[in-house]
Amino acid sequence: MSLASIARAGAALPGPVRGALWMTLASGAFSVMTALIRPAAEEVHPFEIVFFRNLFGLVLLSPLIFRQGLGALRTTKLKLHLMRAACFLGAMLCWFSAIPHVTLVDAISLNFTAPIFITILAALVLHEQVRARRWTAVAFGFAGALVILRPGFQEFNFWLILVLGDATIWSIAAIVIRILTRTDSPTTIVAHMFMWVTPASFILALFVWQTPSWETLLILFALSLASTIGHVAMTRAFHAAEASVLVPFDYTRLVFGGLIGFLAFNEIPDKWTLAGAAVIIGSALYIAHREGQISRAAHKAETARTGET
Repeated sequence: MSLASIARAGAALPGPVRGALWMTLASGAFSVMTALIRPAAEEVHPFEIVFFRNLFGLVLLSPLIFRQGLGALRTTKLKLHLMRAACFLGAMLCWFSAIPHVTLVDAISLNFTAPIFITILAALVLHEQVRARRWTAVAFGFAGALVILRPGFQEFNFWLILVLGDATIWSIAAIVIRILTRTDSPTTIVAHMFMWVTPASFILALFVWQTPSWETLLILFALSLASTIGHVAMTRAFHAAEASVLVPFDYTRLVFGGLIGFLAFNEIPDKWTLAGAAVIIGSALYIAHREGQISRAAHKAETARTGET
């Protein structure tokens, strides 16, 4: 079967099915990216890994980003783009620094607290209405994180705190993106992100620079390729289906991460991690469900209002 026939068969699938497949592909790609941080970190510093991830990412995406020429950089929200780039860089620094020191399932489980932080920030920054049931889900999500961290019952783990830092910073970036999408195209947002993050990460990498071997360069390229595939697949997923349909498939990252952790690094998650992950995922799924309901209700109301006028 040719690639063209596969593409035609995929296009014929219902939107939710295509979205689910794209999201599952994104989850697998992000899990591979995360696992590849480990062998890369054996030779080079995480800051340097972040730089090469951005450099290769820019190279891979440059045909798409700059297809529109310099017009892709035109914006009236430069400060917000700089803030988005700073968040992206900060989150990567936390994640890439932590992964060599924690099990993949622990890291991925705690990373799922991002929707919980987004809900809090949406209420505080965007003044979105968050009712009691979603606040309850937020509380349960934090309880799940505490089950994994178990403060007072196990040795303090700085690296897991960095993972939570990654989730927190990503939630700030998500709020900034929500604001930027009101005026700027996705291409403009991505172009500005790489334009600022790549040189900034290079400056940080210079302080810890060690020229990587060709083998490590290959790993770094594969890491960046996996990340790029993940971002493209996620974009296509959200184009094909609603977020509330896609969110459950994002949690396949836990399955992929668990399998890679077991097969490649002989990692076996303990019962506390699995219990905490279940609570976090349950709370995040409920938040996504409620946001989907609210979004559909708002769309219906807008459609009715437009139809009446």
